[in-house]
Amino acid sequence: MTELASARGVLRRAQAGESVSNDVLLAAHDLLHAQVPPQLGDSSMRRLAELLVGRGVVPKPRDYDGRWWLWWPKNCHGPCRDCGKTRSLTRYSARFGNEYRYLCARCRSAERQRIAQQAGRLLDMQDPRQPAPKTAPTILTLPAAGGAIVPSPADRDWESYVDRLEELLGALDWAGFDLPEAWHTDFDAREGAALFATLWRGDGALDVQYNPHQQVLCLQPFDDEAGEWPESYSLLQDSIDVSVAPSQQQAVAAVTAAAGEAGLLDASHVRVADFAPPEAKQEFSLRRIRRIFQPAAAYRQLPLPDLLREVAEIEWLNAHLDWVVGMTGQDVAPDIVPDAAALGVAAWCWRNNTAVEEHHLDTDVLMARVNIAVTRITQQHVCPVEGIDWDSIKNALMDPQWALPDGTPVCSLFGPGWTEVAATVTGELDRWHHLDHEVLGPHTTLILMRIGGSTSYTDTWWGQGRWLGICRRVIDDATTAGLSLPAPYDRRGPDALLADLDAPDRLSAPVLDWLIDLPAADVHGPRGLRMHHATRPTQRLWTPYWLTDTSPRPLPPSGLRPRAAGCGTRHAATTAPSPLAPSQIRIRSIRAGRCS
Repeated sequence: MTELASARGVLRRAQAGESVSNDVLLAAHDLLHAQVPPQLGDSSMRRLAELLVGRGVVPKPRDYDGRWWLWWPKNCHGPCRDCGKTRSLTRYSARFGNEYRYLCARCRSAERQRIAQQAGRLLDMQDPRQPAPKTAPTILTLPAAGGAIVPSPADRDWESYVDRLEELLGALDWAGFDLPEAWHTDFDAREGAALFATLWRGDGALDVQYNPHQQVLCLQPFDDEAGEWPESYSLLQDSIDVSVAPSQQQAVAAVTAAAGEAGLLDASHVRVADFAPPEAKQEFSLRRIRRIFQPAAAYRQLPLPDLLREVAEIEWLNAHLDWVVGMTGQDVAPDIVPDAAALGVAAWCWRNNTAVEEHHLDTDVLMARVNIAVTRITQQHVCPVEGIDWDSIKNALMDPQWALPDGTPVCSLFGPGWTEVAATVTGELDRWHHLDHEVLGPHTTLILMRIGGSTSYTDTWWGQGRWLGICRRVIDDATTAGLSLPAPYDRRGPDALLADLDAPDRLSAPVLDWLIDLPAADVHGPRGLRMHHATRPTQRLWTPYWLTDTSPRPLPPSGLRPRAAGCGTRHAATTAPSPLAPSQIRIRSIRAGRCS
């Protein structure tokens, strides 16, 4: 007890600003390590480790039985191993021939580039016919404007950087990403300021870096080198640099377009690596089920098994879950994405399970216009916090005045069949409304609608974040093949057509018909929207670190381990299943006008 008290006394002296040598700090840390099991999470030992990293003292890979990464900080502030400058640091692990190291964002970016270049040279040596892989761009390497020395930002400057960054990321915020409560920051007199963090949506993640002096926002792949998030996967394969030099409105539009084309504004599609053992695949599936239905169990204040038994007794819901969740949407991650949920309502309460298909309209173009009109209505009544306003959706769809942009009432398009269409659509909306309020609650219902809006039924629909990116691919392929654009865009050009496709229901029938099928193309292509491979969503791969890691580092112990402070709140599930806890869904901000 005397030795433990002495060790903690060293920590108090150091925190109080007294002069304490590195050797004394390390001795106090080692004394605590010898007396207290690391898995107990002794706060004094962790704090001593943070102080040591801040002074550049880092254990060797084999120190402390190779388990020191369990309590040494993942993120901290201190001298970088490579550049030696005192900056915000991230710990990277001894994988792929590297050693444990604390690096700043600049040096990590440079390291990534070196690794990619080495891999490219190795690939060239093995097979010269193979192109070199894309290399991650080095961020923060350009001098500030004019090469001038940048003055150190004041507190109000950092606040303005954060405000602008969060506005730039507004589309990601709406799409379900958790923006951090605090951003890691860095500053260099020649290269300017930098803000960076990892953004999470469920188990998917990406790294964000913003350089306000260089006016660049970079979206980067997430790399869980330390294996601290075994259930995680990266939402990007390559880095995306977006210039945010234009006006704020143009910059926000550029970031939104880049994120949309990368699939970040839509549902995440993820599958388990083929070489994963059966137990890993089973645990991945069970985790998905827990993520879908745990909010419902919390809403009903029931144990999860009781809730699942009640769900199993609802025959029509089981049929929906088997087909939509278990088959066509089996790779869709169970997160809340409002726009994808709106597509789910349009697909499964309007187009499917109703008489709409039996009374199919005269042309696919007209059917597409109505689908877009339905999606516009559902988007207005889906909120990530309050859920889906079923009554408002029903009232809007059944309103006799509801019309297409050209003024044509939708009910008139179906003629005598509208009576059956209205009855079946109303019945489906009422059924989901009852299920939402009485059985599942708003969050599980949102997740199910999000999965339903992210299947092959809707991968060509307007309303998804990838829409303009898909349209761009169709247009580019058509023009490359020498096909003429439809009038008047044969004169105005492809950029004007793409801009107007943001609201395709306001375009003429010949333009929409051209987009859907490219009438002038032959059987060999190019393809229109109906058959284009770009409509297939990007599929992410879940590859847990223990399936690929060849280092002798032991697996994490059972239980939950908190994420480093300052990066939002998240828990890392370990290899052993942990008890289920009530799901908490936190949305920091709501886009104005979308949840009225």
